[in-house]
Amino acid sequence: MSIDLITEKHGLEIMSILSQSQENILIISPFLGRKTCEELSKVIISNGLKCKIITRFYREDFLQGANSLDGLLSLLDSGAEIRALIHLHTKLYVFDDNYSIITSANYTYGGLYSNIELGIKFENEKNVIQKCTNYFQELWGRIEDYNQTHDNKATITEQMILEEKKIVNKLISERTSSTVNKNISKQGADITEINNENWNNNFIEQALITNSLIDINDICGGWLKFAADAKHRFDPNNEYFVNENDFTKKRTFFPTSPRSIKSTDQIFMSLISYDNDNIPTPIIVGRGYSKGYDEKNVISGKFKGWEEFMTNYRYYIEFTDLEIMKGPVKNGISLLDVYRQLRGRTYPSSFEQDVPFEKIRTYHHQKDKIQITKVAEEYINNELDKRFAKFGVTHV
Repeated sequence: MSIDLITEKHGLEIMSILSQSQENILIISPFLGRKTCEELSKVIISNGLKCKIITRFYREDFLQGANSLDGLLSLLDSGAEIRALIHLHTKLYVFDDNYSIITSANYTYGGLYSNIELGIKFENEKNVIQKCTNYFQELWGRIEDYNQTHDNKATITEQMILEEKKIVNKLISERTSSTVNKNISKQGADITEINNENWNNNFIEQALITNSLIDINDICGGWLKFAADAKHRFDPNNEYFVNENDFTKKRTFFPTSPRSIKSTDQIFMSLISYDNDNIPTPIIVGRGYSKGYDEKNVISGKFKGWEEFMTNYRYYIEFTDLEIMKGPVKNGISLLDVYRQLRGRTYPSSFEQDVPFEKIRTYHHQKDKIQITKVAEEYINNELDKRFAKFGVTHV
């Protein structure tokens, strides 16, 4: 286990790690150079690696030589899968489950060999490497969600590259030293269209502040799933099922595909409402177990049981063993009370950290779900048992 700075010759470091890789390579880089892509393609083929890459597909990048269409072709020929993302700036490299590099360096000759760049290499730091992998998979999943409704426009194909080469070659031949207007053509997924505020992008901060000596699997517990929002809070005097129908009763809905929630993960239903003192806070009123996310769990049209909110919350997970407290939701567990009791032990990203109450209470803001620790899971389960005994419970 080690964490090291890479201050020069990123390429030598990456090629050394690549030569040891046996299964999977994940790369996020806005720019990809021809030479570096050709080197990577050879390793993919010789080592039998699976490779997924997220990059940009901006015409001006190709015109300026910052990104290489020939490099992309060589990667496709090696079997790599490539997706295009608008607004991309991240540079991340993950090799099997052994190494990850978070860096300023693009996967170009300049980025890897000649520019002044700075990176952090994690070797056998399972906690951080898993977070990096999760970040990649979540980003890839959101691009695939975009593809489903945009005719796979974010998937880079050979035809797409060849058509772009014709256009770029023509435009280059017409450019002169007086050309000043940049070409604004951009292809790829624009995931800012999909409720971007619900996605937690602070994975690097979370990865670094978590004690790397603690196995992430020993920390992470279930999930808080939020319903309603700060502008449309749930009436605290109503019961949870007041607006539910037969279809929605056993499901919970998301704005993007919830791939990070696995089968048998425990989910706690939390309504954005008010507590008994009329203080605005999420109120936890029930629990169930996830059946896991299936690619078929997507709302594609209206049907009996369809609700207006499904227009923006198209993805769902089904429950097993769902239990909901009877009576007004204000009698449930205030998330503020959980924070007061557990503080930094509430979430994996702040586990065993001395986090001020005012900071921890903002962690869930603008999220549709957030993972909690096993400590928090146990605490909430005990508190729910007390409320079920006092107010009654509905089993679904």
